[in-house]
Amino acid sequence: MYLPKTDVYNSLKTLGYFVAQTKPAVFTDLPAITFSVGNNAVSADLDGNITSQDIEVQIDIWAEDSVTASTVLTQVEELMRSNLYILSFSNDVPNAGNLHHVVCRFAKHV
Repeated sequence: MYLPKTDVYNSLKTLGYFVAQTKPAVFTDLPAITFSVGNNAVSADLDGNITSQDIEVQIDIWAEDSVTASTVLTQVEELMRSNLYILSFSNDVPNAGNLHHVVCRFAKHV
């Protein structure tokens, strides 16, 4: 079974932003990216051997303004697509405090 966390983390780090699996209590470096693997379902043949996986990764983008958040989203989408993930959902989350937040999900079938 393929576990994508390390590959996703290392790929996102190449963008040069703060990257973590969990949201810190306070962001000290913006823009920032947090992510989690939301689905990693396997399909198996009759012998129990894994034949494929459906992977979904949720990525949250945090920035001081909407334009920066959108710019980071564009970079993340291009990076994830180069790793064969397809953007399946994206949404601007209503502004909470002084942070702008974009949530998006990427799907991959391997």
